[in-house]
Formats: sequence, structure tokens, C-alpha cells
Amino acid sequence: MFRTQSLFVRLRRITAVLNLRTFLDRAMSKPALSSKTSRFILTILALLAMAACGGGGGGDGGGTPAPSPNVTTRFWLEPTTTTTIGVGQTFDTFPAIKSSADAFPSYVGATLVTWSSSQPGVASIDGNGMVIGLSAGTTVVTAQYQTYSSQVTVQVSGAFLQRNVAVSGQGIRHYSIYVPPFGDTSPHPAILSLHGGGGSAMIQASTSLLNKFAQAEKIYVVYLEGTGAIQTFNAGSCCGSAQTQNVDDVLYVRTVLDDIETNYNVNPAKIFATGFSNGSMMSHRLACAVADRIAAIAAVSGGSGQFDKALNQYYACNSTRPIPVLHIHAANDRNYPFAGGIGDGISSTNFYPIDSTISDWIGRNNVTAQATVENVTSTTTCYHYSAVANTSKPSAPVILCKLNPVDVYDSVNSIVFGGGHSWPGGVRSPAAKSDVPVTDFNANAYMWNFFNQ
Repeated sequence: MFRTQSLFVRLRRITAVLNLRTFLDRAMSKPALSSKTSRFILTILALLAMAACGGGGGGDGGGTPAPSPNVTTRFWLEPTTTTTIGVGQTFDTFPAIKSSADAFPSYVGATLVTWSSSQPGVASIDGNGMVIGLSAGTTVVTAQYQTYSSQVTVQVSGAFLQRNVAVSGQGIRHYSIYVPPFGDTSPHPAILSLHGGGGSAMIQASTSLLNKFAQAEKIYVVYLEGTGAIQTFNAGSCCGSAQTQNVDDVLYVRTVLDDIETNYNVNPAKIFATGFSNGSMMSHRLACAVADRIAAIAAVSGGSGQFDKALNQYYACNSTRPIPVLHIHAANDRNYPFAGGIGDGISSTNFYPIDSTISDWIGRNNVTAQATVENVTSTTTCYHYSAVANTSKPSAPVILCKLNPVDVYDSVNSIVFGGGHSWPGGVRSPAAKSDVPVTDFNANAYMWNFFNQ
């Protein structure tokens, strides 16, 4: 609309100039005009022509205005910090750009960027901005877009391996495991990590940045793989074909646990579970069904699927013992709303409220509803429920970490910049409308501290 108006304005100006030029040409053709007067008329013609065509750095925007000296442009890559991947792992990089005159950043199409790796034998990068780890070492990935350039350092350490397991009644299923270079022969902890709906083991590894943390802490990370064309887990009320076909993902998890304990030097007393979105919901289900095999859970951006908001029940929670539960959720999550209900994602699930999820675990874990409040960062407050309700029975702590950042929401592109439906301290997922995580709260560090209490 604005461009059309601008064109009409320019046409009117040009018409006016042409009419004036006709008049001046006639005037200049008269012999009575002095040379000084002729030069004055020519100067007026030149200035009018520049104004009509939007030249001289002014105009109404129909031309290419000179940039304001107060406008700056920033170009960067996400992830913004050094990241660690295993040999065989891929992850996506996201080139972003923002002018100080713009309300929100925008993401540059990866094919418009020239990519390079300083050590292509360590990790290569393709034209879509996807990095693949090839051998141990460190490389610098560079993105060149127009006159802008940005870099991110990638460390390749350990191995990202894909494994198959035979699950009774389901055939062959898959999972991946990150094995860091341990440097010793002692048993090590393991974290089960479950992707969101429509995700994959590889996407979960990329967005959570768990491998960077696992490499430093010497932890196995086991990335589970859902089923269906759009991969999901049967978390009860959600999601996809796994839920509608009643896939036994609890049995799948037990089979994977058998496999890692048989083939890797895993400490069976220190196996934990985490997940994102649909995978977070599945973590809650595992706390109910596999508490004999996992020590604690940390769920991110997905509440309990035992019930939906209308209180329809999908499974019974028969945990063999109180199990420590950490739940992390953003107040500005539009995909799985904190208050429950139907979100803006592709799922039509009427999600169970987060407060109800926490209340259920408080009751199961024999703790009181009186919270100790921890202000972790400017965006994140964690509520600790650990006071024992009945001292004659066992108990386990429950923690709710609620992120409440300033809600920077691009309604045109449906992207939250800071929080939303994302992994705190991680990277946005490859989907076009994925939200951008907060950077001042690291879910990985917080959950690992919780697991080790």
C-alpha cells in the first residue's frame, strides 16, 4: 500500500516538473533572458528533478533513502556461544539480523548465506546451515551475509551413536546415545532425553545443548525416538499417532534402559529423565510408571498427561515411591499454556494446567503446599516444595521453576523472543515459528544440580 502511494506521489511530482519545464523552456527561448537568469532556471530544473525522483537522500521513501546515522544493524548466529557435538551428530545454525529501527529480529534464509568451516575435517557445514561432526577437534563456523559476518565455535568431542532395540509387540525401534570421552572406567550417570512432538533425537540434542553439558560433567545422554510420520510419544492425553494408537512407550523406555545398562557403563542408581513439550509430558508419565528405574525427572514445557483440562483420565499414576520432580515452564508459553487449555500448536489437546500438575505431585510426594521461593534470575523464580507432610512416610521434593520474562511476541511470524515454548539456555528448533529461549536461565545446569541433591 505504501509503495503504491509513493509511486503516485512521484508521478505527480514528475508531471509537475514536466509542465514547469515546458514553461521554462519557452521562457529560456526568449532572447531577452540574460545568461545569469538562464543558469538560475537550469538550477531550479535540476533540483526539481531530483526531488521528483526521490534523489538527494530525501523523498517519501519511493527511492532508496540514505540510512539514518542513528540506525545500527546487528547480525549474529544462533547458538551464540561455543557448542559441543559428538562425531556423527548434526545441528542447525540460525543466522539472525536486526536493525535498531525494527521491533523484532528476523531470520535470514540459510541459502542466502555463504557458509564456511575453518576445520572442515572436524565439522563441515552445508548450504542450509547444518553442521555435522566428523572428528574430534574444534572448528569455527563463519556465516557471511551481504556485508555482515558472524562466527560460532564448535567443539566435536565424544560420539553420537544410533542404536536399535526390539520392543515386544512393536518391532524395531531406535534411540541415540551421546558418549563423551570419560577417561576412566567407573560407572557414569545417564539422562534420558525425550523430544517434543514432531521432533527427533537429533533435534532434541541440538536444541537442548545437553551434549555440551554432558561432555563437561561426564554423563551419558540417551535420546529417545518417538513413532509415526510426525514423531510423538504416548504421554496420555497427547500426542499424535502414538496417543491415538496407544503405543506402549513405557515398555519402549524399559527396553532402552535394559540396552544401555547391558552395553554401556551406566550407573543404574543415577539414571534420570528429562524431555521437552510432548517429551516433557512423557517424563511425567515415566515418573509414574518407571520410578523403579529412574531416580528423578526434570520436565520442560509440558505438564502431566494423566488428565486433560476437562479432567478426563488417560492413565493411572502408580509410582512405586515418591520421586523427585522438577518442572520448568514459561508464563508466555502459547503452545502449552501455563493455565492449561488448547495452545497455538498443531495439537488440539486440552492441556492440563501446570499448577494442577504440581499440586498432584505435591500430594504423591508427601510434601506440603508451602513453598520456599528462590529468585534464580530476573526472568525465573523457582518454588521449592520439600517440607514433609507426614513424617511417618517417605517423601521427595517438588520444584516448579516459572519463567516470567518480558513478553516480546512477534504476532506476524508467531515467534516469542525470550521464553515461550523453548528450552531455557538452549537454541530454537528448526521449525519456522519456533520460540527463542531465554539466556539468563540454564535448564541443564539447574536440573543437574537438582538431580544431584
